[in-house]
This record gives sequence, structure tokens and C-alpha cells, in this order.
Amino acid sequence: DGGTYLMEAPVSILDLLCYTGYKYLGLSVNMLSGLTVGHFLGYGHRSYYFTYLWTATAVSYFILKVMANCIPRRTSAVGPKRQFMVLGFAGSQFATCWFVSQTAFLK
Repeated sequence: DGGTYLMEAPVSILDLLCYTGYKYLGLSVNMLSGLTVGHFLGYGHRSYYFTYLWTATAVSYFILKVMANCIPRRTSAVGPKRQFMVLGFAGSQFATCWFVSQTAFLK
């Protein structure tokens, strides 16, 4: 990841891939909720977006806490600030959950 490289933070690429993969569990829960509620009650989109807000917020908070603990407090003096990078990582999880999701199959 470019941000951790610029900060010269010793974070493993495999750790980053594992942590950021948790969003796909939330996406599966979102789709399952949208399909089942849409099939039985007809409110698929509403259910999907409600669970999307819940799971995306949970994943963003998880990444915020994990990255705050993984990235050391002292990083490179010339690179980006640690706080901004950690907030950027958390915000990017919320955004990628939105862009990766598909609602074309919901009623």
C-alpha cells in the first residue's frame, strides 16, 4: 500500500489484505438481507441500504482501530501524517463497500 510505504511503516502487505477483506462479509450480509426481505416483504432496497450503512460503518470502525494499532506512532518525518492516513484507510472502506456492491438483483 502506498500510504504505509510513504510513512515508512512496517506493516505487512498480507496483513493489509486480510484486514481489508472483511468488507466482503458485510457485502454478503447486505445482499442476503436485501434478497430475503425483498422476497418476503417487498422492501429489498430499503433493507439493503439499512444493512449497508450498518456493515460499512462497522467495517470502517474496525479498520480505524486496527490501523491505529498496526501503524506505529512514530513514522517518517517527511511522509503523510499518521492520523490522516488512518482516517483515509477507514473512509476508503466505506467508499469501496459502496462501489463494489450491486443492487440490480433486488426487488
